[in-house]
Amino acid sequence: MGRGLSLVLVISLSLCGCAKKDAGRTTETAQAPPDAPVAPAESNVPVEPAKPEHPIVATTRQFFTALAKGNYSRALALSVPGEFTEQQLKGMNAAFQWDQATFAQAWLGTEQSAVITAPVPNKQGSGSVAWAINLVPAQDGRWLVRLADWLPNQAMLEGYLAAFHEVAPDAKSVEP
Repeated sequence: MGRGLSLVLVISLSLCGCAKKDAGRTTETAQAPPDAPVAPAESNVPVEPAKPEHPIVATTRQFFTALAKGNYSRALALSVPGEFTEQQLKGMNAAFQWDQATFAQAWLGTEQSAVITAPVPNKQGSGSVAWAINLVPAQDGRWLVRLADWLPNQAMLEGYLAAFHEVAPDAKSVEP
């Protein structure tokens, strides 16, 4: 399970509790005298504060979210002008479950960066493919998606990373 989904689950359970546990509390409260003190609800699930994502990871996540929701104007706004068309984005959305995408690696360079996904399931249910998202800095300091390459096997992934490190030898690994 991805960290993001795990974090949402932990926060949901800590804020709301589980339905079975709440049902028991309702019964206990109903049997307690009206003037009895009520102890605060306790949770044994630790909640860690959310760490801010690196901008390259955040931009990639926003791009995937826009893609998954069919918000192509937002996805285009997060990408280098002219690199994608709405038709290309519609094809990507029709083929893959972008809401299921999780990040495996992220590389930060000065001139370009890359975010590599774990395999993203296709909508036909017959397989999954990892993706490499290449980002470049914009004049205003934001990162923009420049390319999206699919990596159907380990050899393609290794080839992509080798080529990326040739053009971005200064790239450092960041938390995805």
